[in-house]
Amino acid sequence: MLSFIIPTLNEEKYIEPLLRSIKPQMTGNDEIIVVDSNSADKTVSIAEKYGAQVLQQPKNGIGLAKTAGAKTAKNDIFVFMDADCVPCKGFAEGIRRHFSNPKVVAVGGLDLYHSDSKMWGVLYNAFSKGVFRSAQLMHSITGKYWIAANNCAFRRELFFSVGGYRSVICEDTDLMKRLPPSRGIVYDSSMILTLSDRRFRQQGFFRTLGLWGWSNMAALVGKGASTSGYRRD
Repeated sequence: MLSFIIPTLNEEKYIEPLLRSIKPQMTGNDEIIVVDSNSADKTVSIAEKYGAQVLQQPKNGIGLAKTAGAKTAKNDIFVFMDADCVPCKGFAEGIRRHFSNPKVVAVGGLDLYHSDSKMWGVLYNAFSKGVFRSAQLMHSITGKYWIAANNCAFRRELFFSVGGYRSVICEDTDLMKRLPPSRGIVYDSSMILTLSDRRFRQQGFFRTLGLWGWSNMAALVGKGASTSGYRRD
């Protein structure tokens, strides 16, 4: 059984396509938990329309919002997603299939981007596929793993073994640093989430990559970069 955990802040434009895609893929006691930071738009009413449990959380960083959602979850598999994504058909079934193996402790899928620009869309997706393959290669060689915080699933025990996500930029890298190597990780490129390209459009693609690069280094060698002033919602 799966708990889908989605942090939100003023996501009325994006969250309905996501929930509309998730709902038919749910079975049994699956649940959706929306962790909202006092949205001023229709985000909460849309979430409730689709049967999501809405948890209000102060805006203390997307990592802490995800961890708060996990603490509320009733199931043992946490599926973390961003509000501006749409999962492919069979996404949830793929997660269930992988976790039917008791040795699997985490699963990471592939992010792709929707863009009105064909040229930029090709560039965004080449970048994302490169990151995915690099992480897969690193894991195969070292056992250390990085899986994108907006397209991943963890067993409860593993996630909380180090306290979950913290309030830093690139919370997925910070979590990777704290978790021990494991061979119980699955990388599945058929588990695709299609994200909007809004962050790249708002901040610029190369500027965003620069921020992520610096924040990843801060997470690896220090306490991580503060989320103060960083809007990732």
